[in-house]
Amino acid sequence: MDAVGLNILLEELRADCEVAQDAARKAAFRSKETSPGHLEACAYELARFYNVIEQMLERICESFENQFEKRGDYHERLLQRLSLDLQGIRPAFIPKARVPDLRELKGFRHLVRHAYDLTLRADRLTELARLAQEISAELPAWCAAFGNKVRTEQGWQP
Repeated sequence: MDAVGLNILLEELRADCEVAQDAARKAAFRSKETSPGHLEACAYELARFYNVIEQMLERICESFENQFEKRGDYHERLLQRLSLDLQGIRPAFIPKARVPDLRELKGFRHLVRHAYDLTLRADRLTELARLAQEISAELPAWCAAFGNKVRTEQGWQP
């Protein structure tokens, strides 16, 4: 990774943050509606939120580690990997305290994606929407801290 590559990555992550914030906001809004299909719309936005998170994690892996093998436990390994500080490669991106929360959202996305017959619970969707909003509010700071750590480790600070 060079300084230009890092700047490009951080801009991509910034754009991803905007999409994640939009999905989290819409999920919270949909969870409070009472119109037909509002729970399904909320579930869609929560799945979209986690998809963006996973895309961010993949971008970082590809930028610093060049590849990440997609096998059966890929989604869980991706979460675990990006919470690790890999000396000489890259700093952690996900704060360890947020891994369980992201795991909850990952599990819900999996359920929504693969369920044949699903009954959605309003209370659970409200809880997950709140979690998505909290994380989406923190994402820009995660990106900034990550970029600052990389710059410091590489000696690119002015």
